[in-house]
Amino acid sequence: MSLHATTTVEASVDISLRVPRGGTEDLTSGVAGVLDAVDAVSAVTVDRVTSVRPGHTDIRVDSDATVVVEVPMEADADPTDPALRSAVAAQLVDGFGITQVIEVERVDLVEE
Repeated sequence: MSLHATTTVEASVDISLRVPRGGTEDLTSGVAGVLDAVDAVSAVTVDRVTSVRPGHTDIRVDSDATVVVEVPMEADADPTDPALRSAVAAQLVDGFGITQVIEVERVDLVEE
């Protein structure tokens, strides 16, 4: 077993994902559910849904959201470092149903 340094960040993201049909009461809740299912994510706020494209088994959605996520970086990471934004995107795109992180708009370190 190896140990990796991680830090918790809050990030605003523009993201594309697939929301299962019939899984939730509304689309916003569906987006939150897909993001919340990502192992590294501990909190989600869906700011707005920006695009909807119905499919046969799911709904393709673009959304702006704020997530609290654990990333494999040192705790003293610089929030303006592009590597931190890339780490956030990598953690999110690893989740089931997430097709693309279009942009990581803002990253703030979360004080623990």
